[in-house]
Amino acid sequence: MTKVSKLNAVTLSTPITIDGKEVKEITLRKPSTGELRGLGTVDILRMEVDTMLKLLPRITQPPLSSLQISAEIEPEDFTELATKTLLFFVKKEQMEGQFLELEAAP
Repeated sequence: MTKVSKLNAVTLSTPITIDGKEVKEITLRKPSTGELRGLGTVDILRMEVDTMLKLLPRITQPPLSSLQISAEIEPEDFTELATKTLLFFVKKEQMEGQFLELEAAP
């Protein structure tokens, strides 16, 4: 059976505990423009750690604090959360049917 992964969710490599419950998956929701207040769009697109530590607590479910993210989330999971956050900044029609292609060297 093929595993289907959600574009807006990250399965943690190491589960964390929130309010006494083991959490294995973090879901992201699209931020509103107001939730981007005080953050540089370029810093988000560059996945600057300090910027992502401010943005992710605003859009994670279950809600994570900046301290939880920096102390409990594994680096590979943080990177995946940051990468999947970038998908909210691309128009749907830009993603549909698109493939990454490398130009052949002349």
